[in-house]
Amino acid sequence: MLYNVETFSKVKFLCETLKLKNKLAIKFKMIGMLIILEKKGGCPMKKQLFILYFNIFLIFLGIGLVIPVLPVYLKDLGLKGSDLGMLVAAFALSQMIISPFGGTLADKLGKKLIICIGLVFFAVSEFMFAAGQSFTILIISRVLGGFSAGMVMPGVTGMIADISIAKDKAKNFGYMSAIINSGFILGPGIGGFLAEVSHRLPFYFAGALGIIAFVISVILIRQPQNTAESHHIHFETKELSKIQWGVFITPIILTFVLAFGLSSFETLFSLYTSAKANYAPGDISIAIVGGGVAGAVFQIFFFDKFMRYTTELTFITWALLYSVIVIFSLIIAHSYWSIMLISFIVFIGFDLIRPALTNYYSNIAGNRQGFAGGLNSTFTSMGNFVGPLVAGSLFDVNIEFPLYMSIIVMLFGVVIIFIEKKLQLNRSRCD
Repeated sequence: MLYNVETFSKVKFLCETLKLKNKLAIKFKMIGMLIILEKKGGCPMKKQLFILYFNIFLIFLGIGLVIPVLPVYLKDLGLKGSDLGMLVAAFALSQMIISPFGGTLADKLGKKLIICIGLVFFAVSEFMFAAGQSFTILIISRVLGGFSAGMVMPGVTGMIADISIAKDKAKNFGYMSAIINSGFILGPGIGGFLAEVSHRLPFYFAGALGIIAFVISVILIRQPQNTAESHHIHFETKELSKIQWGVFITPIILTFVLAFGLSSFETLFSLYTSAKANYAPGDISIAIVGGGVAGAVFQIFFFDKFMRYTTELTFITWALLYSVIVIFSLIIAHSYWSIMLISFIVFIGFDLIRPALTNYYSNIAGNRQGFAGGLNSTFTSMGNFVGPLVAGSLFDVNIEFPLYMSIIVMLFGVVIIFIEKKLQLNRSRCD
């Protein structure tokens, strides 16, 4: 059990005040008070952040495991790009439905409980996908997976916001995105190795990681004392009417647009590289791992520094323009190595957009962090629902069409940000 300096100082002061002469008595007194204070105050912030990060890492490691084997897995079941789009859409639709409730319940009942329930859904969904022999079972599996995401992500983002001090919030969200990216770095590599044994084994392994994350959460996560109780009233009907919905309109639209464009590209990346350059699961693993490493480096070492000198909306604009250029480069590339090299840098923009948008939500949310996380998750899910459906159908017509669609949608996102900044400027002049 770890104790912070503040807790120890309190105990030491109590012992000195009581002037206990017996050293053994003092020792037992300190131990007793440590336990009491620990129960009341919860774990230190850094320890809690580490647990949350590790939790998220296991989940996204599990998600990353299955990416390289999707082309082989779908081919084994006789499925096409549009079928993959439907599977991803089923995941996103269920996430979209549950996210508002997940965010609200996270504030109302406690984020730990919601996280744990979500992890159970994750484990079950992965085991079902591993054992599935029909498209119906796969659909049900993805629905449960969507329920998982709609609970875990609002719970984790809300808890990080609750325990972070204001000046560290952007940094902590950047670390969260880096941890997510790290899961994608290791996941595909491990998944490609496991696929050599069986293309279903990565899904079983992912389910096992979900169980591990659940156990860790139950044992080690401590609900911040001031969250469940203090947020309880925020989601009563009369309180919902007090929310300034206008401030959320632009981030909601932007979230949907970005998720639509990003999911269109990311969902079919493995199928795209397999069809265009005959990439095997091992090649796909290398491409995703390389891209993940680059994204993690930028998130860890540069994101926080960028955010000190610019606003979230300006930063997202530049990240979108960068992504447009790189995706277009991927379209015109045809050789094995050119596609591989572009794959190493194509995810950087995406990986920087996510924490910037999450931080934007958090800054305008105030003490409704779970609510904001729920909105973010809901409209991300809406984009993730529509994007893969359209992209999957376009992929069956021409493998390049989903990439063109992503470019168009991202440019539309730039236009949305430009309009919002103009409106903000006009409001500031009026004030």
